[in-house]
Amino acid sequence: MKPAQLRLAGGVLAALGVVLGGLAFLLGSGSAKGDLTLDLKFKDRVVSGAYKAYGSKDCPVPMWLAKSVFRNQTGLRLTDLRVRYRVSEYAESDWNTWHKYAAVDPGQTVVDLYYPIFTAQTARLTSRAPADLTVECQYTDGRGRKQEFSESRRLTIMSRYEFFFSDLTAEERTGAFQDSDTNYPLMAAWVSRSDDAVVGRLASLANKKAGGLGASESDESCIEVLGQLYEMMRAIHISYQHPPNLQDSSMSYDIKSVQSLQFPRDTIEKRSGTCIDLAILMAAMMNSVNIEPILVSMDGHCFPMARLPQSRRFVPVEATGVGDGYAKSMSFAEAYKSAMETWNKINRTGRYNLIDVRTLWTQGIGNPELDPLPPDILEKWGIMETAERGGGGGGRRPAPDQNRPAPTPARGSLAGNWACQLTMPNGQGVTGGCQIVQQGSQVQLIFRFAYQQMGEDGQMHQVQEMNPFQGSFDGATVQAVCSQSQVAIDGMTVPSQGLPYRIVLQAVSGGLQGQFANSAGITASLALVRQ
Repeated sequence: MKPAQLRLAGGVLAALGVVLGGLAFLLGSGSAKGDLTLDLKFKDRVVSGAYKAYGSKDCPVPMWLAKSVFRNQTGLRLTDLRVRYRVSEYAESDWNTWHKYAAVDPGQTVVDLYYPIFTAQTARLTSRAPADLTVECQYTDGRGRKQEFSESRRLTIMSRYEFFFSDLTAEERTGAFQDSDTNYPLMAAWVSRSDDAVVGRLASLANKKAGGLGASESDESCIEVLGQLYEMMRAIHISYQHPPNLQDSSMSYDIKSVQSLQFPRDTIEKRSGTCIDLAILMAAMMNSVNIEPILVSMDGHCFPMARLPQSRRFVPVEATGVGDGYAKSMSFAEAYKSAMETWNKINRTGRYNLIDVRTLWTQGIGNPELDPLPPDILEKWGIMETAERGGGGGGRRPAPDQNRPAPTPARGSLAGNWACQLTMPNGQGVTGGCQIVQQGSQVQLIFRFAYQQMGEDGQMHQVQEMNPFQGSFDGATVQAVCSQSQVAIDGMTVPSQGLPYRIVLQAVSGGLQGQFANSAGITASLALVRQ
């Protein structure tokens, strides 16, 4: 039995991609069909909330769903190549029109892209749904014979609330922040351009509280209206909701994972949201009163900015500063100061992307259709009375997350032997051991696992692996990287996959807890208890 026959992906840390259902965003296969070779690549997940972008070839994000790479290696000229595609249930037509190529000369390669036009039904999904992508090809071979064939792939239509930041494979990423955030322009689809019964009414009331100023007339009036938009969010007691399953409390989301995004009306109705939800809500309110909205996407955080009408200067706002509208919230001046500090910091590092909402709308990233709401919906939600009465919070709220309890620092050195548990999001897990060596702030963690796993042959096989991590410990947090791994299946060494691995662990009472991630962006929770 060759190790390659086992579907183990080179160890448990690399095998997370298999256990989690294979989260490779871009899949491909090569196969010979008659006289023509086809390499079909496709994106196995559809961002349904941004479904309109898929039909736009000019979208700033490459939104092709399938890429067919044809190679003529026959030595003869092929003619009348035709290609067409369909996506079951969700495309506007059963098949798209034929893509035609008059001839394919010997040794020539033809690359054909499919930009599907999805129906509005796509964006009504509130849970994931499977769909079949089919490509059909016809051509005349070098001997004048008609040839035709088809191939199908299974993909997933994500729910309207799901967003992932990149579909680059591990091999395509360079380690730059932008490689982990290639889909950032699609966030503009969640900023409602027109939702008058909810967003429009609140924004208009905020503008009224600013004296009815025209926000686009001057920088001063724009800032005044911007401040009242923020204060309106405080007045109706919208709260910042930190994701409960995120181990690193300094982050508001994990850029490697699928993120749940709310539309502005959802955040208003629930009166809570993550940093992205609050930024999206404020951007929608800005647009409603003619303030140019910008979103800033950075490592684990997002905040809105306004572009002033005269100077064109950016005015950032820490939207999470609304807190709960009571004592744990920032004033507008404090939220501006906090965001400006962040903005200056990331300008030095370059680890951010700007989402120019209005420009992206014109480039094909349109909003999905939302169900109509009655004009008195804010009254029914019990929001309008609070909004009209006003009364934001008092007292200064600390910078985001500083008011949360800090993890209990570990006592003394981490050196010694630890039992560890690696748990995937689906609940599956594996136990092992970890030896930690510490010298000052520098630590080495050596994880060892031994477990059984089913191979493609239907038999159970014994897997052993050792994963050494090098990193640092500041008394509260361990951050470490593993660049080499040793994996054996039934005693035979196999190559590791998914390197490098990264872990971030927080010292808590009784041990260490945190998260593991490999280079493909696959994550799992990790817990250590001292033996």
